[in-house]
Amino acid sequence: MKLNACVMTMLLAGAGLASGQSRVLYDPRLPTPEPRISETERGRVKYLADQAAQRGLWANLDNVPGGTRDLLECGSRGFRITGVAPGAFTTKGTQQTAYLYDYCNVSHAQNLQGLVVLNNLEVAAHYTFTGHYYALYAVKDINRNGFTELGLEGYYGNTGTGEGWLTVTELQPVRRNLMRLDVYSDDCLGVQTGWKSQVIRVIPGTTPRYTTQSIAGQCSSERVATSVGGIRSISVQATPTGWTPAPLK
Repeated sequence: MKLNACVMTMLLAGAGLASGQSRVLYDPRLPTPEPRISETERGRVKYLADQAAQRGLWANLDNVPGGTRDLLECGSRGFRITGVAPGAFTTKGTQQTAYLYDYCNVSHAQNLQGLVVLNNLEVAAHYTFTGHYYALYAVKDINRNGFTELGLEGYYGNTGTGEGWLTVTELQPVRRNLMRLDVYSDDCLGVQTGWKSQVIRVIPGTTPRYTTQSIAGQCSSERVATSVGGIRSISVQATPTGWTPAPLK
């Protein structure tokens, strides 16, 4: 979910929070635009993903195609860039671009993914992992250390129900997840009683402060909340990303 300043301001004002202090980190009612990239960017990221496959970085996982050739074939069909975000992710004061990619969907429960950070077309960082992340956006330095964080939204659905989560990650000075929260659930492919979610906000600072607000709605209207709860403070804990460093060239 890429946040637009106008929409963010409206949401904060509507919630009655102190405008100019709080930022929306997650709200399922906000749209997720399709990433806009050039063929040169796509080709650069695809090349790096192929290098990761050739070096067997996903090879120890269950259900991964048995040989490098099979995995590259899966990547030729399944590769796509699902999110793009600008920021200073690995070096302060720079203009970098982060790319979230899918490489190969090996099963309903396992998707081979990766993250690449480019300075123009020079590679600053590359990691591989498995997951169901579908969106990426920049988080503007919520802990005031000079680096842009990454917001990643994930979703997994099975047997008529789905669960969504939010991860906020920083790559420098130490690669870690600042938070990982379950934020969404629905049964919209099953009995269709509706969806429930949290709106997550943050007040930036050397020790960021976070709040959550419960909302819910009908499956027929995913952008409209029919129930809105109160705002309360939450605490979060940093955790390792579990990502594997991948080829930079």
